[in-house]
Amino acid sequence: MSLVKFLNFLVFILILSAFYNLFFGIDSKRSFLALQNENQELLVKNNTLAKENNLLEKGILSKQKNDAHAEKFAREELNLIYEDEDFLRFKEVKSNEPQE
Repeated sequence: MSLVKFLNFLVFILILSAFYNLFFGIDSKRSFLALQNENQELLVKNNTLAKENNLLEKGILSKQKNDAHAEKFAREELNLIYEDEDFLRFKEVKSNEPQE
């Protein structure tokens, strides 16, 4: 009879430990719900960033296809000129430097 009581007690302890882990342990329902909420927030942020990324990609593609933008970039950033043009560079003079 004592073996049956011992086995019942052991089953009872196992059930209690399972319920404890379910409600208070590392993998508890509370931490699972917190992870789900965090996942939803990250999905919203990810969607927002994906939309922003798509807008930036569209802007880049439209600028790459635009000849006027390519010419402006070549002139201003790369200092490129046409064959029949002259390139003039002006020296910047600070106000406190003596003039020559």
